[in-house]
Amino acid sequence: MKPFLNKRDLLSRSLAEVLLCVILLSLLPGCGGGSRAVTLEQIEELRTMESLLPITADSAVERYRRYEPGVFYATYGDLIRGATVLMDSLNRPLPPALRIDTLAIDHTFENLGEAAKRGHTLSLSSSYFYLYESLPLIRSVVWHEFGHVYCARLRDDQVRRLKKLWEEVRVTALFYVFRDGEYSENARFGGHPEDSPEELFASAFNLFSNRPEEVVVRAEYVTPNERDLVKQLQALVKESLQGL
Repeated sequence: MKPFLNKRDLLSRSLAEVLLCVILLSLLPGCGGGSRAVTLEQIEELRTMESLLPITADSAVERYRRYEPGVFYATYGDLIRGATVLMDSLNRPLPPALRIDTLAIDHTFENLGEAAKRGHTLSLSSSYFYLYESLPLIRSVVWHEFGHVYCARLRDDQVRRLKKLWEEVRVTALFYVFRDGEYSENARFGGHPEDSPEELFASAFNLFSNRPEEVVVRAEYVTPNERDLVKQLQALVKESLQGL
């Protein structure tokens, strides 16, 4: 996909030594133009997950069509800048090799709800902005993806602890405590800690940073042994932020 680099000067923000570039990704062939075409198959697929969306599937499609890139950036510039401010803050303690220095906003409909770290780039679907219109929610997605960065710098002994914790959380069916989408200001479809130890850490990194009180409340309704697992994971997240 070809980026419209002429947007960079308008959308970039740098607060310290790291330049955070916001790149507008073009629509796939056939999806361009004023119509912002969406197929019936895509609409039906979206309806199957409507219970996880903050608005109806039809309303989501209408917003997608309304917010063509020019309108999108004029409308959500403050939210984009808020995301880059947080990225700059999380980048600052890290060595250059580990930083996420580019925020790429994906305007394709088929990637609605997608967020992923690819190299030094955070690729984020524009749907997070036009569906939720919430800076705390955008921040939760950024925190989660940076959780993968901080997880990658764990020492070998910490990695072993994380893998053991993931196994114990799996055995006790405790993943729901660490699923991002179960918490306020998080997308309901967000987080899949059951997939791997790394995903568990990324979700915990987000939740202990943004919703620690809610995690504590949920931990009150589990067994003492399960509560200890929550505390161990919280300690590991804190350790990942030390020594930077």
